[in-house]
Amino acid sequence: MTTFEDFELPSTSFNGFNFDGFDPSFKMNDYPTQQIQYLPDQDRFNHSNEMSTSPPDISSPFSDEKVYKSLPRNKCPSKCLVCRNPAIGYHYDVPSCNGCKTFFRRTIISGRKFECTKHRVCMEGTEPIDMSKRLCRACRFAKCVEVGMNPMAIQAEVKTEEGKVLRNEVLNQRESMGVVSSLMVSEEDLLSRMIEKLTLVESKIEPLHRSGVPPGFRDIRKLEEILDSKPVFVVSDIPNLKFCAPPPEFKPKHPRKMCTNYVHSSFLASIESSKMFDFSSQINLESRMLLMKHATVVCSNMMNAFFSMNEMKSDVLIHPDGTLSGQMHKRDRENNTMNNHVKSLQKTLISFLSNKIDRVEYLLFKAIMLCNPAVPGLSELDQQIIEKERNQFMKSLLNYCLLQHGKLHGPARFAAILALAPTIENQSKNQKDFHVYLKAKHYQKHKEMGHTGRKCVSSMFDQVMES
Repeated sequence: MTTFEDFELPSTSFNGFNFDGFDPSFKMNDYPTQQIQYLPDQDRFNHSNEMSTSPPDISSPFSDEKVYKSLPRNKCPSKCLVCRNPAIGYHYDVPSCNGCKTFFRRTIISGRKFECTKHRVCMEGTEPIDMSKRLCRACRFAKCVEVGMNPMAIQAEVKTEEGKVLRNEVLNQRESMGVVSSLMVSEEDLLSRMIEKLTLVESKIEPLHRSGVPPGFRDIRKLEEILDSKPVFVVSDIPNLKFCAPPPEFKPKHPRKMCTNYVHSSFLASIESSKMFDFSSQINLESRMLLMKHATVVCSNMMNAFFSMNEMKSDVLIHPDGTLSGQMHKRDRENNTMNNHVKSLQKTLISFLSNKIDRVEYLLFKAIMLCNPAVPGLSELDQQIIEKERNQFMKSLLNYCLLQHGKLHGPARFAAILALAPTIENQSKNQKDFHVYLKAKHYQKHKEMGHTGRKCVSSMFDQVMES
């Protein structure tokens, strides 16, 4: 069992930004005790855009069945925090079995006090307690108090003086120990909140990614201006969006059709999402620039690949409007460099398809790739901050793989997902190399036009691709 002292709980606010429909206070309540037998389809979870303040679905991390398909509300926890046997629900603010729930209630009402004859270690360990044997009542009650059972949640009236005294003692002990039920969380609770957080972040940037920058318009902001401004989730809210028509003297031999700029919008969506991670408020602007120059292309490629695979049901990269990504003109098809570049754009998508990456794996893996402490130029302190957050995502991904694939195949699945990182990183590097090649090739044309400083996409795009 994990507490805040052992593991830092994922933030319930995103760098100070609160969103509609989200209550940042998390409180465990006394939920229905019925056992849930069937879980809804994962699509129900995939399209959930609000944070849940109720206990998440908690299933055994070593189950052989894929029971962790979704994380809806009001699901039964996996084990009792007192005896570690299967729980039947939340009782007195704590996941517990019927026996421990009844024992705690009867003890408080009666006011009985017990003594342990074995140094008060009867409930220690990690394995479930054998309920067929007589339990030490002193240690059992002490464990109930330790895990946070709340005597004020007992509905039955405490009539005896002994019961009232014992109840007050437990309340004083809870206060002195700082035991708050909402601080006692399981690994499944942490995973649930982490996934809910990432799902909300993704839902906020999806409209920006899908809409694209309108034809002829250009976002003239530089990377540092974007990082230092408040998050933008809609194209129409982009400040300084400027219409940039080609100069009248520019008459290309092969005129190109003006298209929606999905490249900039996908880059911008990746940058805006980074503002909602905890590290963003803990490192300075220079460090954020270094990190995003490296991670923007990576996250953009992952977003485009998963969108094409999951939303468009395609095995090739497709823009939100249905057009092919990297579509070549007839004259470019004979150019080996162009052909190789277009093929390299598919690498992330191919790796996602071959490994059947689901939405939760995609969200956690993208967060891991974003939080890269190995980016050159970061200070040691910044590396520690970023690595700390990355480790939380790594732990959540491992737990999810264990819950989905069981103890036997979960670690292998976790390793297979992480093994995709070099492929995605190499694609990003190849794209940057190709950008330099393309810019050098077109420099002479721009020089003749008198527009050597002309940006093909945007200033931010050039800053990222030339890093």
